[in-house]
Amino acid sequence: MKVFVSALLALGLAAAANAADSTTKYQCWTDSKGQRMCGDRVPPEYAGQKRDVIKGGRVIDTVKAARTPEELAEEKRKKQEAEEQKRRADYDRALLETYRSAKDIESMRDERLALLDSRIVSIEKNTTNTDKSLADLKARAERLTAEGKPVDDRLAKQIKQFERDQKQNQKSMERARNERAEIETKFNADLERYYELRGGRPAAKPAAPAVAATPAAPAQPANPPAAKN
Repeated sequence: MKVFVSALLALGLAAAANAADSTTKYQCWTDSKGQRMCGDRVPPEYAGQKRDVIKGGRVIDTVKAARTPEELAEEKRKKQEAEEQKRRADYDRALLETYRSAKDIESMRDERLALLDSRIVSIEKNTTNTDKSLADLKARAERLTAEGKPVDDRLAKQIKQFERDQKQNQKSMERARNERAEIETKFNADLERYYELRGGRPAAKPAAPAVAATPAAPAQPANPPAAKN
């Protein structure tokens, strides 16, 4: 049975019932008119409000109000921000522990890029060979058709296989180039971050001063004038 009464009356009832039954609990909340109400059940429209749980005439617990959508969104934002800060701190620590100097990062980057460049060259060579073979097979098929002869199954299957190989080569090349770009971007970003963590890039060495040219000796006449008597 639901019972809703004013807070003052509820406290009086709780005090009167305390001697007989100390296990009875009441909850108190504020209604839409600003009045303090209590009862053994909370109306649905006030279920999200802050409320006190009373037992034996005293408050034994306080239920916090439900958070608003704005509060939940702000809490989510702060959580994501904290997680991102931790991720960056962990990454920075790993960066400093992995590389002893910026040169190490550059060496690792160049090594990875060299491997990918080698793979790209291999794919380009395979692509060239596949394209040439496919062109030759299609030319044979076109000659047979022009001569009114049927294209045999073996030739047709070869053409289809090389067409599949051609598409596979294109996909492989795209993946390799994308991977190369990603690796280069990542290592360059790591390099810049490493410099930031170490206090910035080292100052560039000043260029050596230009050596002043030695003035040329005045030209001498080919035939000096004869001395006058």
